[in-house]
Amino acid sequence: MPRLRIGARASAMSLTQTAPLLSALAPTPTVLIPFYDAGGDRKGSARTTLDSDGVFTDEIEKALLADDIDIAVHCLKDTPTHDTPGLVLGGFRPRGDLRDALVHRDPHMTLEALPEGTRIGTASVRRRAYLRRLRPDLETVPLRGPVDDRLATLDAGKIDGLIVASSGLDRLGLAHRISHRIPPELICPPLGAASIVLQCREDDEIPLNIAAGLSDPEAQTQATAERTVLREMGGFCNAPLAGYATSAGEQTTVRAAAFTPDGSVLIEARHTGSDAEETALTVCRRLIRHGARSLGRATV
Repeated sequence: MPRLRIGARASAMSLTQTAPLLSALAPTPTVLIPFYDAGGDRKGSARTTLDSDGVFTDEIEKALLADDIDIAVHCLKDTPTHDTPGLVLGGFRPRGDLRDALVHRDPHMTLEALPEGTRIGTASVRRRAYLRRLRPDLETVPLRGPVDDRLATLDAGKIDGLIVASSGLDRLGLAHRISHRIPPELICPPLGAASIVLQCREDDEIPLNIAAGLSDPEAQTQATAERTVLREMGGFCNAPLAGYATSAGEQTTVRAAAFTPDGSVLIEARHTGSDAEETALTVCRRLIRHGARSLGRATV
């Protein structure tokens, strides 16, 4: 292998979070190949809706299967819930801040202190549902696109605030725009939040070994638990599901929630155990026992 070919989405966010990986690979000869046409990144009417798996990864996965790249870099929350045949997640990078962030023109504003009628931009089913539960007096405005575009919408006065991922602003060097890092007890993060994964062909030994050498065991344990919840509950990146796993020694705690898109019903479960997958399955069984399957799937 003369050069290791790294594939990533061409968005500023994706390229920024890929940069530390390229640094970690030194002195291995590498080339970064950006991809511009993932369904979720397209503009206007060509942009794929967020109601199914793989809208941000499909183009890159096809390139990986075709041997056009050796390692694909993804956000875990965007990867298909089930491994694409022939591909595996071979590396799990150290996790960022999984909390959501409020961005407001007042740098000291908090979610609780927002004035009645504040217009908050977000296209996330999860964020809208939690906002309706916590602050039904706020107005949510559908807003998608790169973070810099959403920030420009805020700065132009078209909305009053944004809720975005803390980790994304951290990675872009925009942490100073965060007014309030929202505790997960208020707005539960999406499963797979702030986690960067490396995808390889399942039979490609050299890239698999390289990815494994860059993997963080704690991040891998948490990813195993969170993907188990997604698979068991039939979730995807914008489903009415939320949750996260934390690790302490040999113990993994999994918290997950299922809800109606309007936020009127929310079912939550939490469990701690020594096996990440079994702990996640226990949480799923509790959610199902309390009616989570009847809440249905969301569309946007």
